[in-house]
Amino acid sequence: MVDPVELETAIAAVYAKQLPIPAWWPAEARAVFIEEYASEAAIMVLSEFDAIGDRVTDWAARSQISGADTSAMVASARRVLLDEACSEVQYDLSDLIASKSAELRAEAVFGHGRPRGPQHVVWPIQHRV
Repeated sequence: MVDPVELETAIAAVYAKQLPIPAWWPAEARAVFIEEYASEAAIMVLSEFDAIGDRVTDWAARSQISGADTSAMVASARRVLLDEACSEVQYDLSDLIASKSAELRAEAVFGHGRPRGPQHVVWPIQHRV
């Protein structure tokens, strides 16, 4: 059985080492980003982990596969899932990293994501002939 806290911790460690998060991100922003998406990844992996067991067990019962063979198949499929989670899930985050980078740049330039000072709309002057 996979411990959810251990899985999330392991995914967060992989993310911290391998995600292409720019070095200029503040440490807090980096930690929050990693924690949030490691948690989401762990939830997805655990959900699929359970589903694999159900699918393989159902298939094995219909195919009259022995209990030992079914257990081995479930374990093998789950190992593949965990390997994929550690190597592939992180690459789905590159667009989110780019978006967060843009947000952090805006905060650095404008302070809290919006321009400082009053907002003015300037209309062009129309000359009448």
